Amino acid sequence: MVAQPASVPAARRFVDEALTGWGNRELVDDVGLCVTELSTNAMLHSASHYFEIELQKIADAVRVSVLDAGRVPADAIAARTEFSDALVEDLSADDASTTGRGMFIVSALADSWGIDELPEGKRVWAEFGEAESTYDVRPPVVNHRATPFPVEKQDPDDWVVVRFDQCPAALLLAHDDNLAETIRELQLIGADLRQPQFQKLAELMADHVQQHAVNWDAARIQALEAVRAGREFTDIHVLSHKRVMDDVRHLRKMIGEAEALSDSGKLMTMPASPEIQVLRDWLESEFCRQAEQGLVPVAYPAWLAQRNQTQI
Repeated sequence: MVAQPASVPAARRFVDEALTGWGNRELVDDVGLCVTELSTNAMLHSASHYFEIELQKIADAVRVSVLDAGRVPADAIAARTEFSDALVEDLSADDASTTGRGMFIVSALADSWGIDELPEGKRVWAEFGEAESTYDVRPPVVNHRATPFPVEKQDPDDWVVVRFDQCPAALLLAHDDNLAETIRELQLIGADLRQPQFQKLAELMADHVQQHAVNWDAARIQALEAVRAGREFTDIHVLSHKRVMDDVRHLRKMIGEAEALSDSGKLMTMPASPEIQVLRDWLESEFCRQAEQGLVPVAYPAWLAQRNQTQI
């Protein structure tokens, strides 16, 4: 998830949907509140461009973790829970968010929680069992960083947040669905009909999607949230490497190859609709404008109007 305010409700939606799908609906409120606080903490205090969320089923419990690449020591985070109930109640929302209300809430709601220092960054985790919480505040289990193994340093200057302003939410979901269906059919045909060229194309497309999933999944969640709320457009932020355009153009080339197979009747999946093709043009244009050229974003309606005017 991009370390932006819009990612926090998307994080909660991800957890709510996963827990409901697992049959752990009774944990939605507590785990959802904790992931909200952990995500907010990572967004405000880690100085990281992004954070990651993990949700795991372990034995009779569920563990939620938020990882970031920040350099705040584990002991400093653990110290934020040293507040009495009265002090936390007296804090304003703004004061509490910067002094540790989030960690206090996590420590009270979770059966156990902890902080793992990683070679780059940290993981804050909380576990929730099936029994009702006693809401006792408890200190975290702290695992300090061992001697770090060599890791590739990421230069923050190599990354940029690409803004897709007034993105048509339903159309974005349709784009993702069409791409997923195309890859799925290519995989099936490649395996069942012994068409290695289909299988290879599917592998290339799937590898590309997987490589960028950590950034794009948040965009899909935000679009889904907008559709459920009845909003036609939504602002979506995506963390992107400044040299992303080679990947974007490569994906469009592979999509073109797959849709040529559809046009020739070799695939049952229909090519993307003209509206989706236009959306893909806009997405590619915005990646190029913002990531590669450093220009300001152009909202979809304005870009579409300009495009239509140019064609006239």
